[in-house]
Amino acid sequence: MDARKILLLCFPMFLLIPSCGERERPRGTEGAAPSHECGRAGERGAAALRHVEALAAMGGRPSGSAAYARQLDYLQEHLERAGWTCRRMSWTESNPLTGDEVPMTNLYARWGENPDFASVPDGLLTCHIDTKTGIPGFVGADDGASGAAVLLETARALGKFSPAAQQVELVFFDGEEAFAPHMTPRDGLFGSRRDAARRGEHLPRWMINLDMVGGRGKTIAIPSEETSQEMYELYRRAAETLGFPVNRWQVALGSVYDDHLPFHRAGVDTLNLIAQFSDSDWWHTPRDDASRISARSLEETIFFVLRMLEQLLPAEFGDGAHPAP
Repeated sequence: MDARKILLLCFPMFLLIPSCGERERPRGTEGAAPSHECGRAGERGAAALRHVEALAAMGGRPSGSAAYARQLDYLQEHLERAGWTCRRMSWTESNPLTGDEVPMTNLYARWGENPDFASVPDGLLTCHIDTKTGIPGFVGADDGASGAAVLLETARALGKFSPAAQQVELVFFDGEEAFAPHMTPRDGLFGSRRDAARRGEHLPRWMINLDMVGGRGKTIAIPSEETSQEMYELYRRAAETLGFPVNRWQVALGSVYDDHLPFHRAGVDTLNLIAQFSDSDWWHTPRDDASRISARSLEETIFFVLRMLEQLLPAEFGDGAHPAP
């Protein structure tokens, strides 16, 4: 995740939907746990936190590293245990700072045995799993591991709704982080740019991308420029149905440089779930470790993604099926 991703930082949802009548959360309260995060997390949140802890314990996981390879093995093992089939796609990119060739690998997962990876899924659930290089002690618990943990537990929950799971492809992107301090059109989003290009015209209908979704007291702010009115309505309705506070599920006015962007530009209806981070004291520092991740926050994101899927794939879930509480 790059500091220059957010061009205009977060404004509360009522700026776009005046009837909401909510105020932006005051600055300086990022660490406070809101009421719906109080109490003990359930099984999904606790399991997701264990994933974050396991991935963070591997240390930094930059592209091409041994730790990145161990991470791929970990993710694939848990996905296959939950009934998903995995495929890896590897290639090399040139580090613009050194000229070195860096191996990269995206991980894909489809539901069931012998799925047809050539078929076009209805939608994608995605995150990035590389961590930024050149930061001593940085383990990327939120900026990397939290999205992967949420996808693992979302995948496990989807296994109970096979028709819906068959319409979804999971993608864990490599190379989201730039080699240089800041992203440029040629440095960063390597995995998502490559994947969107390889699909050509065979694109999914929608995409939900996750980034930094596990911190205590997080405030999600989707980018207005890359969110259609239709996707925004589903986002608003999901938060409302789950009872999540409007001041913590917001809209950022502007654009966000993240893995959804190549797909948005290709015509896919995207939703980028990303927490506010640019004025934090933990982002891209050793303080982004497992101690600042909340099982309840992870579970909240899992429930939100499941509710979005319930709206995007209503026929596949069936009448009366509720994957989230």
